[in-house]
Amino acid sequence: MEKIRVAIVDDEPRIRRGIERLIKTGIENWEIAGVYSDGQEAYTAIHQLEQPIDVLFTDVQMPLMDGLMLVRELKKENNDFFSIIISGFDDFKYVQTALREGATDYILKPIDRDKFKQLLLNIQEQVIQTRAEREKYEKAEEMLVRLTVERQLQLLNDATSKDSVDLSFLEWFRQFPEGTYYLLYLGVDQILAKKQAVSSEDWKLWDKKIEDLIKETQKSSQYWLWKNSQYAYWVLIKDPDKENIEPECLRLKSAVKRSTPFTISIALSDPFKDLSLLTNVKDELRSALQFRMVQGGNKLFKTESLKHISYNKITEVPPAIYKWAEETVEAMEHGEDKAEQAFNQFFVSLKEASSPFLIQESVRYLCIRIINCWIKEDGLNELPELIQEAFKITEEPSSFEKLKLDTEIWMQKIRDKREAAHNEQGEPVKRAKVWIQEHLEQSITIKQIAAHVHLNATYFCEYFKNQTGETVLDYVTNERLKKAKELLIHTDLKVYDIAAKVGYQDTKYFSRLFKQWTGKRPSEFREMHEYS
Repeated sequence: MEKIRVAIVDDEPRIRRGIERLIKTGIENWEIAGVYSDGQEAYTAIHQLEQPIDVLFTDVQMPLMDGLMLVRELKKENNDFFSIIISGFDDFKYVQTALREGATDYILKPIDRDKFKQLLLNIQEQVIQTRAEREKYEKAEEMLVRLTVERQLQLLNDATSKDSVDLSFLEWFRQFPEGTYYLLYLGVDQILAKKQAVSSEDWKLWDKKIEDLIKETQKSSQYWLWKNSQYAYWVLIKDPDKENIEPECLRLKSAVKRSTPFTISIALSDPFKDLSLLTNVKDELRSALQFRMVQGGNKLFKTESLKHISYNKITEVPPAIYKWAEETVEAMEHGEDKAEQAFNQFFVSLKEASSPFLIQESVRYLCIRIINCWIKEDGLNELPELIQEAFKITEEPSSFEKLKLDTEIWMQKIRDKREAAHNEQGEPVKRAKVWIQEHLEQSITIKQIAAHVHLNATYFCEYFKNQTGETVLDYVTNERLKKAKELLIHTDLKVYDIAAKVGYQDTKYFSRLFKQWTGKRPSEFREMHEYS
């Protein structure tokens, strides 16, 4: 058994020594944490102890700070110790006050040895019982925290592994604490080239090492770490030091290079507060990480890179190719003829390239410049898919002519999408609301709504919030519950049928959400309106 730690406070040296001796000789498993001559000295010293006390023996009347005040002040900060009042017959009113304020017991002077030993045994039994209850409570708390974290990690894994997520699913993100979040996406560089030299067993060890390095750099913040592919890692960080988030990413990158045979590239998001945007942020990071195919690995990419990357620093692209790429981008704003001329000149210059790699990099550079210009001006959607499609074009073209043709088709697709977006009539929020009303019964994702109004998902969420004052998630939830209320009042449908008709397949979840928003369960809401 862990020893019971006791502090003794009395202004009479003889009493202090007597109690100390009785404890040391009278019973096992007790140790003296400190002996003090007045309450003020005891209060200061007990605060400085490395381990808390279990039992306090204190006289009532002492100079500077009496026993009642000492117990009262210590209880404010630590309510887990037992206090025994040492009293003379003249102090009995003080004893009564102390007992009312939470003192465990009292003992009268002069101290009787047998009664004192029995008191120690009684206190010891209470300490053991309290410790057992505390341990049980701490284990339950620990299990609850572990289950909560496991649930949160499952939610995060689902949100980052699926192409789209129904908005009702995003309600679960309200389980996370409020704050400012950053999302990191870390990818191991050139893993395919190194797989031949690294066995699967060795990779498990290096994988664990990389995870440990990630945890080490994030230990000062609350974070969630998970994987949904073999060679990539996600990290969600809550309220980190804004000044340190980028330096920490750079330190992590250096640590992986120093401690393993690999390098990693990291995509870092802008800060965000609304976790329902996580699926959009995830897409942005995946796109940002693809810039390593242009700039190389072992880099830190911020989502701003998609808009503000300095392309003239890519020294591998020869000036002539760079010139015609820029003219192609600019010409796309002024008509197809000029764009076609610039595009043809770009490929004429490209024919002079000295290596297949340079051709690949140059075409990817052109595509990223076009996308960069497009999203910056229009806030349109489908950015990740278009980047992936552009990079796929350059992976294994059968000929130079095929590469040019596929790139031309890809550019035409962009023109068509821009034209469709510009020709679309009606204000985006109004059109989005109409579409939502028509699809309340179905699975609804932010990506679907944004695609309908031809906007980038992140841009659309911000635009919707600025225009309406509420998030897309809150609007959809409110409209679904509004329709549910109408069905509860005006139909005899079962609750599970109503839940399905407003887009919720989980009836229990629908009922909890309904009560959370209205203050009543669906059945209570229906009964209330039947009698009104």
